[in-house]
Amino acid sequence: MSNSEYRGSTKHKARPGRGRKGTFCPEWTHATPDAGFKADPIKHRWDKTAAHAMFEASLPDPTGSGKRYATRNGIAFVAQETGDGTWHGYPEPWNKVPVELKDRWVDEGKVTFVALKRYKDFPRDNLKWAFDSDAD
Repeated sequence: MSNSEYRGSTKHKARPGRGRKGTFCPEWTHATPDAGFKADPIKHRWDKTAAHAMFEASLPDPTGSGKRYATRNGIAFVAQETGDGTWHGYPEPWNKVPVELKDRWVDEGKVTFVALKRYKDFPRDNLKWAFDSDAD
């Protein structure tokens, strides 16, 4: 994966932004060593974030959807093309992650059965469910 391909989206941040919101990303995903996300996805140093590192290590969807998946801190993340040559990612409940990837990450010790249960599914209107990982 190229360093310049990942750029987050305000759609998945608890910040002002246009349009409908999606599941909010935990703060740790887009913080840099210098600061947190300041609401400008163009100027933000994505190459210094956990989100970028996860994107670089992400695996393609084995079903061929074109999406990419990663996991950290017990949460699954999915990345998809944004339409401008970049990608953005967001937390995804485990019940929406391909079983092949879940099994692989359990075998590799990257995710536990406790995390799979804890983040299995959430109501569609609960955009902040992944925030509790900020306290971990």
